[in-house]
Amino acid sequence: MGRMLAAELLKVRTRWMPYVLLLPVVAALAFQTFFGYFAIWRHDRDIEGLHVAVLPWSLPSLLDLTQFLGAILLAILASSLVGTEHGWGTVRQALIRGQTRVQYLTTKLLSICVLAAIGFLLVLGLGILFSVIVTAVEDRPITLDLPNGDGPSLGDVALMVLRAAYAMLPYVLLAFTLSVVARSTTLGVAGVLVYVIAEGIVLGVLGGVGGATADARAYFIGHNVVALLVANQVGHVDYFSLATRDNPPASELPDPAIAALVLGLYCVAFLAIAFWVFRRRDIGA
Repeated sequence: MGRMLAAELLKVRTRWMPYVLLLPVVAALAFQTFFGYFAIWRHDRDIEGLHVAVLPWSLPSLLDLTQFLGAILLAILASSLVGTEHGWGTVRQALIRGQTRVQYLTTKLLSICVLAAIGFLLVLGLGILFSVIVTAVEDRPITLDLPNGDGPSLGDVALMVLRAAYAMLPYVLLAFTLSVVARSTTLGVAGVLVYVIAEGIVLGVLGGVGGATADARAYFIGHNVVALLVANQVGHVDYFSLATRDNPPASELPDPAIAALVLGLYCVAFLAIAFWVFRRRDIGA
């Protein structure tokens, strides 16, 4: 399994797509940080601009935008890694060389997870670097402490990072499953994009109707993702983010623990479908 995983990572490392997909996220984080500081805080003296750019207040904003864009771009990468193998006709060749179907699909999934973790931490590190630069320009101490002494601990920051990373999994696994079922990169990518757009519209309509109808939002991935990310707060300050999604009041969101459980059930369901379909499929040359 280790040799197969190394081979998968070698194939991905020599392709241009993973590197290109990093650029939009890095650019968005840079724009959010520097625009928030220079245009919103320095120009308009709006405190939201300071909170979006200066550490430690900027951490929730950085994680929110990284999760939003990263989930979509990692879904594209996952679809490509699965779908292109069918397009190249190399799936059957890999299986007849001794791999079981479970091993093959597990190796694909592990390589996607490794690349996702590396990309997520790299992009987040660059986002934090942007905030460090702005914090130094603002002549503030580069620390997790707040003026009132209510700053997050290192454990709190680690938990915030884990929440954002976990919130990306359902979208990545949705793309993975669609690509396995459809044997196509295009359908995997298109399926995730259509779902994200349609889900945003449906959640907005349900929230606008209100009442018992609004409670149906608790069954959607995006609503639970927001519930999980809202728990990422620094000093009880609401964060600002360029992520284009509805952020309802905390009173309308499920408990973060319940949200994490719902997202976990979605992940298990997607994996079960992908492995069931792949194991029963007749794979031709």
